[in-house]
Amino acid sequence: MQLIVVGAGGVTRDLLRGLGDHWTVTVIDVDSQRLSLAAGIRSLTTIVGDGSSRVVLERAGLPDADALVAATNSDAVNQEACRLARDAGLLRVVSVAADPEQLSTYRGLRISAFSPDRLTARRLEITLEPRRISSAAFADGMAEAVEFRIEPDSPLVGRSLQDLHSTRALIAAILRDGELIVPHGGTILRAGDLVTVVAAASDYSDVVRTFTVGTAKFPAGFGHQIALVVESETDLSELLPEAVTLTRHSAADAVLVLHPRLETIPHKARMEEMAELLGRIPDYTDEVRVRMRPVERRESFRSVIESESVGVVVVRAPSGRGLARRFSLHRSLKRAKGLTKPILFAAGRAPYRHIVVTASGDDASGRAAIDLTSYGKTRLIAVAAIPPAFMAGEEALTDARHDVARLREEAAVKDVAVRRLVRRGNPVRTVTEVTNGEGLLVLPMPSHLPTVANPGVIGHYVLRADTSVLLVPKDSV
Repeated sequence: MQLIVVGAGGVTRDLLRGLGDHWTVTVIDVDSQRLSLAAGIRSLTTIVGDGSSRVVLERAGLPDADALVAATNSDAVNQEACRLARDAGLLRVVSVAADPEQLSTYRGLRISAFSPDRLTARRLEITLEPRRISSAAFADGMAEAVEFRIEPDSPLVGRSLQDLHSTRALIAAILRDGELIVPHGGTILRAGDLVTVVAAASDYSDVVRTFTVGTAKFPAGFGHQIALVVESETDLSELLPEAVTLTRHSAADAVLVLHPRLETIPHKARMEEMAELLGRIPDYTDEVRVRMRPVERRESFRSVIESESVGVVVVRAPSGRGLARRFSLHRSLKRAKGLTKPILFAAGRAPYRHIVVTASGDDASGRAAIDLTSYGKTRLIAVAAIPPAFMAGEEALTDARHDVARLREEAAVKDVAVRRLVRRGNPVRTVTEVTNGEGLLVLPMPSHLPTVANPGVIGHYVLRADTSVLLVPKDSV
């Protein structure tokens, strides 16, 4: 098989390295040095000359050739060489588009062409955009097949293919939990799906935007209401305003007020006091929808929360000092033990001037912080605090920077700017200094219930923070 290659640049040299031995190759170029580099790769014939010249091509053996590749940095030369090869009846004629904007011109001339710049750009996009897995052009460059990962914050989660109403894009395959699914109109997209989308190249940007955009959803993955128990004046004046603020600045749609059923209160004075307290709730809600939920004595806190669509449970921040404060924290977490719901320890700091999240590699707390920042139009600070150098070396510093970088990538999808802060020192002291009593601190929920004697790292954060703290379970979706 005889192959003529016009141009001896980098593309040609890579091509020569991969060609099979059954090809007899002739390379044409105006630069003898480039020809020497090509000749050093494999046995071939070199010709110094203009590859767009019929005379030069015939000298290279055009009448007897089987294929021609045009790979110079001039589209005019490439197009003319391909035209002459096609007129000579060659079966395989293909070109490199030096300028990707010239691809349409090649198609108009019925010449198969590829753009190294565009192919390189696609690879760079995939590296820079973690939600994009792979991309390939086909149909003579007029179509693209792109694979995306559907993230939990994608607006496509829970939607069927027929709901997408796209006449320009086709979802060709879905890989879900290692199983290949050939989708149909009723197929529902889920978080974690690897979706292969086929679309016209002209619609590439719109398709990418559709499948990579993120929307603020917290706490919708857990529920749609912010719940709190109202039994005292403190609950009304401190917890309820934070529940209202969180509802207004999140995907929650209502505040759920849990209270004792009035007729079950044995003392009349207490019943009247409770009725008066509940009657003043509208003074604090500022047009946010409120649902009142009387709680029977036989009902447990956990059973009530689980029976309602609760996204966040609001409780009091630990009170007192020393052991009393530790006991207060332990009681709150013990009461919520077993609940897979975020818990807000309200310290009466709403509205929040900023939101602080620990860059710990935990996706759930990071997403929650990003979402709340997006809704509240406030500032997000990502803190990566690592122990002193004698306790943790450069590897810990590198890991911390990577955690912050990943969080910034997630935030960028939702147009949320993140101020990054990487410091060595006591993590608890560092984070509480950054919150400065004016922000909301977002942390991952501890995997084990802290004890009074051993609150754990997360427990120490809550105990030391002079601000409201939101704990988010790690299985957030």
